[in-house]
Amino acid sequence: MSEGGEGAEGMVGPSLATWLCLQQWQRQLARYDLAMGRWATLAVSLVLGSVWACGSVPTTPTRGRGSSGETARDSARVVAIARSLLSTPYLYAGSDPAGFDCSGLTSYLFSQVGLRLPRTAQDQASAGGWIAPDELSGGDLIFFGDHRAKPYHVGLVVSSPGEPLTMIHSSTSRGVIEIAVLTNSYWLSRLRFGRRVLAD
Repeated sequence: MSEGGEGAEGMVGPSLATWLCLQQWQRQLARYDLAMGRWATLAVSLVLGSVWACGSVPTTPTRGRGSSGETARDSARVVAIARSLLSTPYLYAGSDPAGFDCSGLTSYLFSQVGLRLPRTAQDQASAGGWIAPDELSGGDLIFFGDHRAKPYHVGLVVSSPGEPLTMIHSSTSRGVIEIAVLTNSYWLSRLRFGRRVLAD
């Protein structure tokens, strides 16, 4: 997709999409107590990172999974499978239980409930629908980057709204692990946005 306008079919150029998305960020960030250092860091990180995310928001709906009960079961199953894979080693370009890279893990997890995701973190960042940080829930994707480029890392949210934000991801140094994002300065400073690929 080009930077200045409408690209692939069903995609909105960054001008309108960015404005709409930043309005959502403004409403969400108003809920945070920015006097707390970690929330201030999160707010700055998310606002700066939202521009790329908003510029590539699909106008087509998130792929439906049927009833809300089916969606909840699929989300719970994806999280359960992710937890069963903890300690699996990191493997560059790996996408099966012999070893995973970050996007190989997420694409494998969703394939287990019949949903095919793009293979790379950058491409997965355009799948599904954008989710505000305080609405991320188990089964959502969470993306990381340095704000100067498209996201380069993806994890799976395994926490519920109101709980400390937690993800399972494939770390190059430790393999598949579960971490609390908001208390990890490395990942908190690189947090970009979330996407929901399972929906009613």
